[in-house]
Parts: sequence; C-alpha cells; structure tokens
Amino acid sequence: MSRTAEGPQPADLAAELARRPTAIAALVTLRDRAAATVGDLGGVDEASREALRADLCWLAATGLLRREPHGSWDVVAATGAYRLSTMGNALADALNALAEGCRHLAGASATQRRDSTPR
Repeated sequence: MSRTAEGPQPADLAAELARRPTAIAALVTLRDRAAATVGDLGGVDEASREALRADLCWLAATGLLRREPHGSWDVVAATGAYRLSTMGNALADALNALAEGCRHLAGASATQRRDSTPR
C-alpha cells in the first residue's frame, strides 16, 4: 500500500499541525459539534477566512475532513457542512486527550508548588 493511501505519517502531520492553528481550532470545533459551517468555524475577517480556507483544504487533502455537499474546493462553501472523517475524529480525540493530560499535569505542578511553599 502506498504512503498516500495510508494517510499522513504522524510526525509529518504533527509538524504541519503545529504551523496551522486554524486547522487545530477547526478540529476541536468539529470534535465538539458533529458538523459546522465556515461561519461556525471562524473567519471573521478576510485574512482569517483565507487561513481557514487553506486549512480546511489541507485537512480535506490529508483525509481528516469532508464537506457536504461535495464540490469544488476552489471556493469555500458558505452553506456546506464540514465533518471530521474517522481519522479526523481519532486525531481530534487524541489532541483532546493530550490537552487534558497537559491540564492535569499543570494542575499537579501548581499543587506541588503550593505544597512546597514554606509556611
């Protein structure tokens, strides 16, 4: 099976996601909602709409996202519903688990710092 058919490699995906905060925000929003429109995903000004459009196209190209109704990705469909694919849901769940773990560790560190403060 080719690498293209398998989807993106985890290290490549992580590196690209680190450069695409709008894509991460879209993944999080779509994890919390079954579907969302472009308006739901953000893009209030021209620059943010362009970043969102590019990231939605990238997410779709990597197999993490799909749009209904199907059609050209040359134009952002204002009324289209964007949904995570199975792989997109798995990634969004993994990102959520990572965020929860970081919050837990941050809370534990804060508790340890408070407990180690001389009284």
